[in-house]
Amino acid sequence: MLPMDAKRNPDSYSYPNGMFNSGYIAGVLRKPDLVAGTCFIQQTRSENHMLPVHFDPKKSPIPRDITDGSLVMAYAHVEGATIDGQRIARLKSIRFEAPNFMHLGPRFHADLMQKWGAKVHEQAVDTGIPSAISALGEVPTAESAVRRDAFDWKALDLNKNSANHVKIAGFVQAKSLERNRIHADGQPMNDKLVVLLRQTADSSKCIPIRWYGRNLQPLADILQRGMPIVVSGEFRLDVKQIGEPSADQLIAPVSKIPYIQAKDMPGPVQPDSELIKMIPTW
Repeated sequence: MLPMDAKRNPDSYSYPNGMFNSGYIAGVLRKPDLVAGTCFIQQTRSENHMLPVHFDPKKSPIPRDITDGSLVMAYAHVEGATIDGQRIARLKSIRFEAPNFMHLGPRFHADLMQKWGAKVHEQAVDTGIPSAISALGEVPTAESAVRRDAFDWKALDLNKNSANHVKIAGFVQAKSLERNRIHADGQPMNDKLVVLLRQTADSSKCIPIRWYGRNLQPLADILQRGMPIVVSGEFRLDVKQIGEPSADQLIAPVSKIPYIQAKDMPGPVQPDSELIKMIPTW
């Protein structure tokens, strides 16, 4: 578990591989398995988009007063993995905690509530709005200036979404650009750029990061193998229907691929930035 004194020193938990890697996610705790060390954090009404989170039951357990359906905050690291040939991102929590006065500002309310207003697909499970989310508007909030002085906001430089944010630095391992994509309904789609960000000697554990946009060719041309970059993004699921609902139920089977969606353009890692504190030998 991440001790309280360590929380005030981002260096103690933000460099698991000598490179900056820190995440923060908030939502409703769902289906915790305290033995296997898995749970979900739900940020929308759709069960298909519940975000999977891993944790060490002994080192980083879920506090006993946080149960299924409770509002929860998780400090986490992003890991990469390759499952059946598919590159995925994994979120591993190093600390769970209940919401506190320093987090619950107007921006947090707006970001989280906006997600719960999203429409749910007719063939997915709609959980409605949990009581923990409904009660969120009744919790006192902190002034922005006071809240931004808190350690976690400083460490992550939170922007654009205070309920789901990750920031990672590493080296470009590989990239893939899809242009002129066409949706199943015949409509043109944005370009899709996937970059594998490497932080470890094991290249199978690269973290997949995605960008979507109208013309990503210039960005793809700039990003070269071995280039050190820093990225801010969100932990998301790519959910796709893979079959039709059975005759006795209306819920369609889906595939789910966890990944990091970049919020903006990547930045170069300058020598004096301290975002990368080690020179890898690989």
